[in-house]
Amino acid sequence: MIDTSRNGRGSWHPPIGKYSDAEVWCNPPDRGLGRRPTLESGNPYVDAFLWIKIPGESDGECHRGRGGPADPERSLTAPAAGSWFAQQARELIEFANPPMTED
Repeated sequence: MIDTSRNGRGSWHPPIGKYSDAEVWCNPPDRGLGRRPTLESGNPYVDAFLWIKIPGESDGECHRGRGGPADPERSLTAPAAGSWFAQQARELIEFANPPMTED
């Protein structure tokens, strides 16, 4: 299974040398929703594509090795882990690949 809830634009790669701990897993900026959940992957080595991480759910405060409280990539303090994070939800929709459509 592959979690495609944030990989529509691939992994986030922070600027080289900017952070002592970039926390690439923590509310990665400018990511998009990836492939829609399905059991039909078309690949014999992949059983499913799933959105394991709920789109729009915060990972909590991300300090990226800078001590916080604000995330230096977003210039804001993210909501507590598990809470709704509207800005990230908008990014996931805006940068979705394939794009979100009104079907």
